[in-house]
Amino acid sequence: MEMTMETTKVSLKEQLTSLAKVEGINSVVVVSRDGFVIDGTSTKGTIDIEAVGAIMSAGIGSSETMGYELNVGHITQVMNEYKFGVIIASFLDESTFLVIVADLKANLGNIRYQLKKQTPGIVAAL
Repeated sequence: MEMTMETTKVSLKEQLTSLAKVEGINSVVVVSRDGFVIDGTSTKGTIDIEAVGAIMSAGIGSSETMGYELNVGHITQVMNEYKFGVIIASFLDESTFLVIVADLKANLGNIRYQLKKQTPGIVAAL
């Protein structure tokens, strides 16, 4: 009896939903460099996913300029800590980045580990 293995490509929505299940993550959004939201999911309904695109696009532009001006190269990941939460933006390729909005008390080491572990699947689903 011959068995064949069929590889099923997991959709971007499924990849983002999986990452959003990590404890402490509130939202996961894929954004293009120009601020267009490609896809996203939120475990807490308080985040306007569409607004994330425009807000993060402007912020990433400023961070990129800072990196160039300080001669530290191009941006790969940014993490900002605020009074009530943390925002992580990580480039998936030159024109797309992933934004994570997390609780302030979230285990950031675990979130970064899960991000690194799940990024290849997210990129493959783009």
